[in-house]
Amino acid sequence: MATLKNDWITEGLIDFEYKKYLLLAYLQEVTGNFGQNKLFPDLPTLQEHYENTIQLRKSKEQIVASFPKNITGIDLDKKQIIREKFVENEHLAEIDSILNYALPQFQQTLTQGQDKFVDIESKLTFGPVGIVPLQLQEGYLFIYQMRRSETDIYHYQIRLFENYHHRNVQTTYIETVGKNMSTTFEYLKLTLIKKRRELPNPATYLVESPADYPLQETLLPIAKRFIVRQVAYS
Repeated sequence: MATLKNDWITEGLIDFEYKKYLLLAYLQEVTGNFGQNKLFPDLPTLQEHYENTIQLRKSKEQIVASFPKNITGIDLDKKQIIREKFVENEHLAEIDSILNYALPQFQQTLTQGQDKFVDIESKLTFGPVGIVPLQLQEGYLFIYQMRRSETDIYHYQIRLFENYHHRNVQTTYIETVGKNMSTTFEYLKLTLIKKRRELPNPATYLVESPADYPLQETLLPIAKRFIVRQVAYS
């Protein structure tokens, strides 16, 4: 996983060339992961870095605007007081250069990751297995990779956070089952019900992937989003 500290711009040596090196090393690793179809956790972390950089630029502009400036004259036509321009010190100017360089770099890499996400998501199919019960907060998730003829089975549970505005899906791996003509997804569901009697009528969803995308870094996070979306609109 590629790493970059949240305070990478202001922490330690504030030097444009040094920060540029840190940024490019990070983005190179992220881009490499995207090239291998590994989207998580890099994609949401990259989004956070991009938003933090925008916020830092806004905060810097507010700080500069708040500095007192001497009066140099009066514009009678506009009825305005003219104040001297604020001259940034070396550190603020260096941070400005870093921000101006970092933002388009973040945006370009973020767009690449988002495009990859949309492309992979569009290739997956998602739907229920069997009858859908009224209770959707807990159940099973099947992730079937066609080329491997294998189904990864997870138990899922939805948690609500932030005054019930944010849903988080927690998953627990159960097993991986080979797929053939006799082991239909409905059969797998019935087998789970017999073995795990704590869920007699579970919601069960299936994600089918035509390619061998990374399970932990791509398929499982996207599958969780499918479930959140399904529950939200049910």
